[in-house]
Amino acid sequence: LASNFNPQANQNNGTCIYPGCTDPIAANYNPQANQNNGSCVYPGCTDPNAANYNAQANLNNGTCIYLGCTDPNASNYNAQANQNNGTCIYPGCTDPTAANYNPQANQNNGSCIFSGCTNPAAINFNPQANFNDGSCIIIGCTNPIAQNYNPNANQDNGTCIILGCTDSNAANYNPSANTNNNSCIYPGCTIAIADNYNPNANFNDGS
Repeated sequence: LASNFNPQANQNNGTCIYPGCTDPIAANYNPQANQNNGSCVYPGCTDPNAANYNAQANLNNGTCIYLGCTDPNASNYNAQANQNNGTCIYPGCTDPTAANYNPQANQNNGSCIFSGCTNPAAINFNPQANFNDGSCIIIGCTNPIAQNYNPNANQDNGTCIILGCTDSNAANYNPSANTNNNSCIYPGCTIAIADNYNPNANFNDGS
C-alpha cells in the first residue's frame, strides 16, 4: 500500500511512505497517511463577500450566508441575500395622524396626507393640512346684489350692504335695501309759490 513499496525487500526498515491528508480537521483526513500530499479538503464558504467566509475552505459546501433585506416588497431588496438582517426599508407615511398612515412604513417619504381646510382666509384654516377636504368655512356677505358681496364666502355673517331707498313712503322704495343711499324720490309740487307746494317733495311731478 505504500507509495515506495519495494517488492524485492524482505525486511521492513520503517521507510514506508503513505501519501494523503494528514490534517485531522480536514474532511478527508487519513490517519494512516504519513506524508501530506496537499489533497486535504476543507468544506466551507469560499466566497469573500459572504458573512461566514472561511479563508481556509477550499471546497464550497453551499453554506455561504449573504446578509441583507430578503423582502421583495422593500425598497432595498437584495436578491443575493439569503438571511434577513433587519435592514429592510419600507418608504411611506409614518405619521399616525395622517389620512394615509402606513403602519408597515419605517421611512417617511413625505407622502403623508393631512386632510383639512387649506385656505388661510377660512375661519377653520388648518396650517398642518396639505389636502383640502372641502370643509373650509369662509364667512362674509353671500348676496350677489350687495355692495360688499364676497364670492368666496360660503357662510353669511349678516354684514351685507344693499344700497337703496329704505323709506317706504318714497316712490322708489327698495324693500331689499338695508342702507339708505339718499336716492329716495318723493314726487310732488316743488314750486314754493304754488298752493299745493310740498316742502318734502324732491321731484316735481307736474301737479
